[in-house]
Amino acid sequence: METLYVVQSFHEVDGAVLPEKPVLHGMEEFARQRGEQLATQCEGVLVYAQGADTDRGEYSDPVILAKYGRVPDLQQQSLCDCF
Repeated sequence: METLYVVQSFHEVDGAVLPEKPVLHGMEEFARQRGEQLATQCEGVLVYAQGADTDRGEYSDPVILAKYGRVPDLQQQSLCDCF
């Protein structure tokens, strides 16, 4: 199982915070840097790591590495719903 590093940005539309297309990185350092950059342009940004076996469609629970600004309540919305 490989580790994916995901940068998920969010923009506000009519009071709702909606996800943009996620950006995948192969290295945590690059994902964190990109998250910091996007935080100046977006309503909110999540940077997280997730184990993935894409051939089998199996994914581990995501681990939040950084959170910037306003993001949806993670208890109410699965990160997988952001894709």
